[in-house]
Amino acid sequence: MLRSAFNNRNHGAVALTYLALIILQPVWHALLPSPLGFASWWLALVATAPLLLPLKGILKGKIRSMTWGGYLMVFYLVIGIMEAWSNPPQRLPALLQTLLVILCIYSMLRYSRDI
Repeated sequence: MLRSAFNNRNHGAVALTYLALIILQPVWHALLPSPLGFASWWLALVATAPLLLPLKGILKGKIRSMTWGGYLMVFYLVIGIMEAWSNPPQRLPALLQTLLVILCIYSMLRYSRDI
């Protein structure tokens, strides 16, 4: 089923990890209680908005959108590592974000080699 929706397995992995990262932002920054999150919808909006810019192209498998998405991923990787290191109560969501970013970048690299 996933193969019919996307060009290949790596494109499906890119789309799933990217969408999971988009979903994680409001969950982490707005819905998690105080020690685990910030309970701020403004922060959730600011954290989610940049990820929405290349979303249409990423879902269509456009390499240019994936390049810009990869540039954004570096920013989220830095934030995830920084939060995991400096804020112990938020270590779990920060490490989850870091893992999703690493998987997304890896999938983007694999997808670009398959084209």
